[in-house]
Amino acid sequence: MISELLEMVESLDGELFFYLEEGPLKNRIIESYMEEEDAHAEILEFEHNLSLRVKQGENLTAPSFDCRLETADFKYRILFAVEDFAADEISELIDYLKPYSACSHNQSPDRDRRIIRKKQGNELLNISAAAKSLGLSHRSLKSLIPCTETRIVEKGGSKSIEEYYWDKELIDRFENLGIRQKEGRGYNREDLAFIAESCCDSDYRWAHDCISSFLRQRTLFGSNSEDDA
Repeated sequence: MISELLEMVESLDGELFFYLEEGPLKNRIIESYMEEEDAHAEILEFEHNLSLRVKQGENLTAPSFDCRLETADFKYRILFAVEDFAADEISELIDYLKPYSACSHNQSPDRDRRIIRKKQGNELLNISAAAKSLGLSHRSLKSLIPCTETRIVEKGGSKSIEEYYWDKELIDRFENLGIRQKEGRGYNREDLAFIAESCCDSDYRWAHDCISSFLRQRTLFGSNSEDDA
C-alpha cells in the first residue's frame, strides 16, 4: 500500500489540504498529542479541528504529512513520513487522495473543481444551512454526519475544500429524529435504512453510530445552533 500511496502523492498538482473526519488518522494525531509530556486532555473537550497537509518531496526527497490539532488559542503540529503510518492509516489516506490524484482520473489543472464524495441528492444545503437546521456547530455537523458533496478549489497549485454540502432530505430526516427525541420517541428501521443508504455507503452499523452520536449531541448541548465559521 505504501507504493500506491507514494504514487498518488507524486501525481498531485501541488500540496493538498483537508480536514480529517473520524477515523484512524484523527485517532493517530490525538494519540500523538496525548503522549506529549505537557498534553492537556481537556483540549479535546472544546471545539477543535484536525487537519492534514500533504507535501510532495523535492529533489528526490520523500513526501511529508503535516498534521495539526487546533482550537481557538491552541495549536499542536506533528510531521509524519509515509513509513510512520499503520496499514489502516495508509488505507484512509489513499481514500482521501483518490478524488485528487491523476492516478484515479484525469483533471484539468487550472479550474475550480467539484468532487462528489457520496451520491448526489436532488437538493443540497451548504454547511451553514444544514447546521442551522439541526442546531449544530459547523464542526459538530462535519464530525457527526457524512456530507453528500464537497466543492474543491485549486489556487496556486494547492487544493482545499471550499464548501461542504448535505442532501436536504438527509438533513430533514435527522431534524425529524431530533423532534421525535423531544417527544420521547426513537428512530425506526426506515430511518436507519434511509441514513445508511444516503450517507453511510449502505453500512447499517455506521448509520446507527451516526444517529446515536447525533441524538447524544442534541441531549448534551440542546438544539440551539452554534456559530462555528
